[in-house]
Amino acid sequence: MTMLKSLSVRNYALITSLDVEFREGLNMITGETGAGKSILVGALGLLLGNRADTSVLREKDTKCQIEAAFLISGIDLKHFFSDNDLDYEESTTIRREITPQGKSRAFINDTPVTLNVLRDLTVKLVDIHSQHQVLLLSDPAFALHVVDQYGLLAGQVNDYRSLYNRFRNLEHRLSVLKAQLNQARADQDYLEFQVAQLDQAALKPGELESLEAEQELHEHAVEIMARLGETVQALHESEDSVETRLKQVIHSLESVAGYLRDLGSPVERLQSVYLEIQEASRDLNQMLGRMETDPERLAWVVGRLDLIHDLLRKHQSGSIGELLELGKQYRERLGSIALSDEEVRKGEAELGQLRQEITRLGILLREARKVTLSDFEGRVVELIRELGMPGGSFKALLEPLDEFSEEGMDAIRFLFSANKNMEPEELSRVASGGETSRLMLSVKSLVSGSLAVPTVIFDEIDSGVSGEIADKVGNLIARLSVGRQILNITHLPQVASKGDHHYLVYKYEDNHTTHTSIRLLDPEERILELAKMLSGEKVTREALENARVLLKR
Repeated sequence: MTMLKSLSVRNYALITSLDVEFREGLNMITGETGAGKSILVGALGLLLGNRADTSVLREKDTKCQIEAAFLISGIDLKHFFSDNDLDYEESTTIRREITPQGKSRAFINDTPVTLNVLRDLTVKLVDIHSQHQVLLLSDPAFALHVVDQYGLLAGQVNDYRSLYNRFRNLEHRLSVLKAQLNQARADQDYLEFQVAQLDQAALKPGELESLEAEQELHEHAVEIMARLGETVQALHESEDSVETRLKQVIHSLESVAGYLRDLGSPVERLQSVYLEIQEASRDLNQMLGRMETDPERLAWVVGRLDLIHDLLRKHQSGSIGELLELGKQYRERLGSIALSDEEVRKGEAELGQLRQEITRLGILLREARKVTLSDFEGRVVELIRELGMPGGSFKALLEPLDEFSEEGMDAIRFLFSANKNMEPEELSRVASGGETSRLMLSVKSLVSGSLAVPTVIFDEIDSGVSGEIADKVGNLIARLSVGRQILNITHLPQVASKGDHHYLVYKYEDNHTTHTSIRLLDPEERILELAKMLSGEKVTREALENARVLLKR
């Protein structure tokens, strides 16, 4: 059995300290108006992840703590605990704390968790239905959800939704890609011009340094030729050249070398120098022969350098290598435009195929809903008539949508009339509070079998009824409790008498303030409480007898 086993509340609203254990089946909760029944629902809502602040603190300098133990062996939740790195326990403890500073903390089996994780777990364990939830009957999304639950269409809806999500994701990706492509196309002329200019320049690595050296050479050619000529003249060509003088020196020393043996080495070195000077003179003379002034070549080099420097400045680059890399990047961007065009074409083709498949699944889902609606409407009418609206009518109106939605291609609206021979209309126009509550109870009862939630809490869903109708409402709630745990807060003795267990919410006072608490009634206390609900604070013998009769039904 999966159920809410116990609840502990500390420092919440009128509750200083409260501990209660709940049981299987139908748990009825009663109490005088203002005793704090709704406070219990509020505390449970906080435990399920509702927002809260320090206004819930009874004592403002003490934290609020709400803790519940759930028996969860009846449903498969081990994967949830594993996925969230939590310890799995068949009796799982959930705790919520609100500090005096307004900070919220949540725990599952004493492990801190986020509110999202807390909600993801508790939504599988508890469904709270309070009076304000009857407004959901006017919500097309709720109506669609109810019909799908009743028709056991979750599998079809999931198949459709999976394809729908693929469709929307692809649609978004295509939208982003098209925006990027439009921007790229806006830049295309600029990119093509830059690539053409860089390609036309035909830049080569190391070219800049080579051209700068050549420019230096051409600009100083006259000076270089003059110096080369002077040097060749001095070394070789003049009558008093270095070669002539050195040759004379060598001959002079050789004439006396026979008398001074040590002259051999110096003479050899001088002869070597003479040969080096001869070779250097020949090299210099050849250079001089090759040297020429070429104004046209110099003009071309200067123009080429100006082009390169202009490109460096324009593209804020430091070298020809960077310009070549930039040209490569421009070509890649131009190439990506062509690739993006192809990707868009493929994406749009895929989107078209997905649209056809979604339409097919959406139509199949619509047909399944139509089949479900006929039976659903009839069952709701049976129940509302059983609950005291013999002339009541109900219509679940299916309306095709112009666009896909996550839940299909349809919207569903509930129309209702409590009176005979009157066409069903929007609930907000025709239904009283009590009638709407009974309609919601009828709807809930029909989908209860498909709900995996093991614990359902009804907060005065019987509001606005009395007498024989209250008795029927109680019978319906009792039927709903078969196979699951229900906590039903009620002010009607006819309903309260249908419970398997009866809890009383009450106020008590000490020397300082008023407190709210709850306790399980024993059989005699239960008779007395029902009698009070029948006759008021002054219990009569007739009221006691009526209470016993109610419990024997």
